[in-house]
Amino acid sequence: IMAKHYVPIKDIAEHFAVSISTLRTWKRDGTIPKDTYIKVGSCYRYCLDDVTAALLAEETVAIEDSTHDVEFVDLDDDF
Repeated sequence: IMAKHYVPIKDIAEHFAVSISTLRTWKRDGTIPKDTYIKVGSCYRYCLDDVTAALLAEETVAIEDSTHDVEFVDLDDDF
């Protein structure tokens, strides 16, 4: 079994090019699931591989959900 590698929130923010505040929001609203991080003392450490998988899964769900609301319009008819 390979041990998971956990990194500080700063490293996750840099990897995904988002703010630490955004990551905290994602953690709070469940976009980043509880099984992707651990608490060490007063700090959280994140498993980059698990966070990546969770965000990719979330993106796929968002794309699938949004396809139901898409309406295609032929712009040539207006001209």
